[in-house]
Amino acid sequence: MVHMRAAIYLRQSLDRYGDGLAVTRQREDCVKLAHQKGWTPVEYIDNDVSASKGKRPAYERMLTDIAAGKVNAVVCWDLDRLHRQPIELEHFMALADKHNLLLATVTGDVDLSTDNGRMFARIKGAVARAEVERKGKRQTRAAQQRAELGKPLWPCRVFGYTDDLALHPVESAMVRDAYRAFLSGSSLGSIAREWNDKGVPSTRGNKWSANTVGVLLKKPRNAGLREYRGEVVGKGNWPAIVDEDTWRAARAVFDTPGRRFAPAPGRRHLLTGLARCGVCGQGLKAQITRARNGSRYPIYCCTGCFKVSRRMGRVDDVVIAMVCGRLARADAVELLHDTDRPDVEQLRADANGIRARMDGLAAAYADDDIMTPAQFRIANERLAERLKAVESLLIAAAKAHLYDGLPLGSDSVRKKFEGLDLDRQRALIDALMTVTVLPTVRGQKVFDESKVVIEWRAQGVAAA
Repeated sequence: MVHMRAAIYLRQSLDRYGDGLAVTRQREDCVKLAHQKGWTPVEYIDNDVSASKGKRPAYERMLTDIAAGKVNAVVCWDLDRLHRQPIELEHFMALADKHNLLLATVTGDVDLSTDNGRMFARIKGAVARAEVERKGKRQTRAAQQRAELGKPLWPCRVFGYTDDLALHPVESAMVRDAYRAFLSGSSLGSIAREWNDKGVPSTRGNKWSANTVGVLLKKPRNAGLREYRGEVVGKGNWPAIVDEDTWRAARAVFDTPGRRFAPAPGRRHLLTGLARCGVCGQGLKAQITRARNGSRYPIYCCTGCFKVSRRMGRVDDVVIAMVCGRLARADAVELLHDTDRPDVEQLRADANGIRARMDGLAAAYADDDIMTPAQFRIANERLAERLKAVESLLIAAAKAHLYDGLPLGSDSVRKKFEGLDLDRQRALIDALMTVTVLPTVRGQKVFDESKVVIEWRAQGVAAA
C-alpha cells in the first residue's frame, strides 16, 4: 500500500483578533477528513493572508513540495480557501495533472482528473473571483461614504489626537508650533531635532526625522479635513489643530516646484548662499583658512571669481546687528502690517471656487459629450494656473508667521533672535535685506564694516 502524505492547506483572510480561530476550525475538519482517507496530514498555514492579493508563503511552499513529490494529496476546507484567482487555479490543475495529485475538500471532493471535476473547480473559482470583486466594490463605496460623512479612518492613534479623537494637550500644541515654524522658514530637520530633544516620539514610539515631520504636516486631518484617495472631500467630525489657511499655506510650500526639504549642503552657517560676492554676484560659501600663526578660522569666500574673502564671525556680527537693530525700532510692528498683503479670506474663497470649477469641469467632461479632450485639457490647465497663482499669494500672506514670538520694538529682540534656529534666522535675514560683501584693499588688516553692504527690501524700510 502506497503511503499518502496529504498537504492540509489552512487559510484565513483576516485574523482580526489574532486568535487564529478560523484556522483552528478548518484544521479540525481537514485533519479528520485526511485520517478518514488514511492520509498522513502535513500542515501549510497562511493565517491573516488574502488569496486575492499579495503572496502566500505557505501556499508557495506547498506547490514546491508537490513538485518535489513530497506530498501526494491536498486537503482544504473548501476550494475558495485554496484559490481566489482563476489563473492560480489553472496552474494548480496543471500541477495536479502532472503529479497525479488527489484533492479533497470538507465540503465535497473534486476530482481534477475528470472533465466534470475541472469544470466544477473552474466554476467555483469564477464564483470566488466574482465575490472578491463585489466585496471590493462594496468596501470601496463604504470607504467613500465614510469619507464624505467626515468619519475618520485611522487604524491607530495619530499624533496630535487622543484615542477618542480629542486634541492631545501636548502633541497638538507641538504640531501647531511646527506649522508656525515651518512657515517662518524653519527646516523640517530642525523641527524633528527639537521634538527628539523633548523626548516626544511618534505614536509608534519612533524618533522623528525630516521626512516623518513632513508627512505629518501634509495631512489634511490636522486642519479637520477628511481625505479620500489623496483628495479632500469635506470636513471631518474631529477638531482641527490648525485652521485650513495655515494647512493650505504649508501644502503650497511643500508643492513649490524645486523646493528641497532635505538638509542642503553648505547651509550650516548664517550667510552661506545668502550673502553675495560684490564682484561677480555669486553666493558666498564657507571655508576654513589658516592664519600665519597656524590658527584656523572660518571665512566667507567667493569660489567664482576668488576676489572676496572675509572672516565669517565679523560679517555675521554686522548683519545680526543690522537685523536686530531694525527689529528693535519702535516702528518694527509695521512689518506685520504689509499694506500690499491680500485678503486671506478672499484668497481662500477664490481658491475654493477654482477647485469647485475644476471638479465641475471634470464631471461635465465625464458625463456629457460637450467638449473634446483637447478642450478639456486647455480649460483644466488654465484653471490650474489660476489656482497656483492664488496659492502663491496665500504663501506670501502666511509669512506674517516669520515674526512670531519676536518682541518687535524691544531691545530684547537680539537675545530672542540669537535663540532662534539657524533656518529661522536665515529666513528673517532673507526677508529683510540683501547682503553684498565687497573686496577689501590688499594688505588691509582692520575689518571694514562698510564693505558689508546692506540693501533693505521694501518691507524692511531702511534705518534712518
